[in-house]
Amino acid sequence: MLCNLPASHVGGQSEILMTSLFAGGTAVTLEVFDAVKSLEAIERRGVTLLGQIPAMFQLEWRTADYARRNLSSLQLAVYGGQAVPKPFLDRMLGMAPRISTGLGLTETSGFCTYTPLGGADVVADGVGWAMPAYRMSVREPMDATGAAGGEKAAGEVGHICFQGPQTFLGYVNDPASTARAISTDAWLYTGDLGFADERGLHFSGRAKWVLKPAGHQVFPGDVENHFSAMSGRVANVGIVGHQHALWSEAIIAFVEPQPGVELSEAELRKHARTLTSYMRPLHYVILEPGAMPLNRTAKVDIVKLQALAREEVAELRARGRWDG
Repeated sequence: MLCNLPASHVGGQSEILMTSLFAGGTAVTLEVFDAVKSLEAIERRGVTLLGQIPAMFQLEWRTADYARRNLSSLQLAVYGGQAVPKPFLDRMLGMAPRISTGLGLTETSGFCTYTPLGGADVVADGVGWAMPAYRMSVREPMDATGAAGGEKAAGEVGHICFQGPQTFLGYVNDPASTARAISTDAWLYTGDLGFADERGLHFSGRAKWVLKPAGHQVFPGDVENHFSAMSGRVANVGIVGHQHALWSEAIIAFVEPQPGVELSEAELRKHARTLTSYMRPLHYVILEPGAMPLNRTAKVDIVKLQALAREEVAELRARGRWDG
């Protein structure tokens, strides 16, 4: 099994490396992800199982000699972290005869639902089923006492929850956030919305607004706070994500300067260097002072920013400056 995800990532540590060890398999490890070295490792070591986030597959497919690679040892390719379109799944089947996915997150110590191993139609149908040892339930929000809400009927959208031994102990030194995530009756609220039916679990959206560039979790408020620290120059910041062919989702920053301040993209990019790389915006839109769209409570209107982001990306794509 190829282990080319970061050791700090639940996918690299729990889902990939520990699966190899517990199953008595061989872990072929790379110190850092490199698309060319990953493909070389598959060829040279006869890797049979490959598990990656979508952006890693995209980078491998874009290597100059990908079409000449001998990947015939691969028996199964697994992706996780984000939803992908059917053409992506079809291309995965060009790497391995069977593919699979599921829902996994740090708070559940890895995968907690699993699709059957098969073709694109099977995998595209949802994110699979939970196992008996770790129960899944679609529920109402927690009540005022912190207890889990009532269970939803099949087909009804609600909060995706799990209960059992995979649930994490809690957020370090943050009991308030832990209490919002784990109910008093031990149901973990994942922050995802969805429904379950005879075909398994299906996503509907996110209860906790999180961006996921290249499979990493980025809270928009963290990025906004970073740029808001330029208080003498920045009046307001809004952060949204938009679909990206390589990274699945990329970050767009809308920045409103203080009146009378000339703010440049170069200055913003320089300030972003102290952010972790996957948290850095890919594109910046510098607004006129007072032009930040606000809602009725005087907060940044995310819906309007997302509409503006769609317009920006359409223009960037027309010039070939977005998906590369």
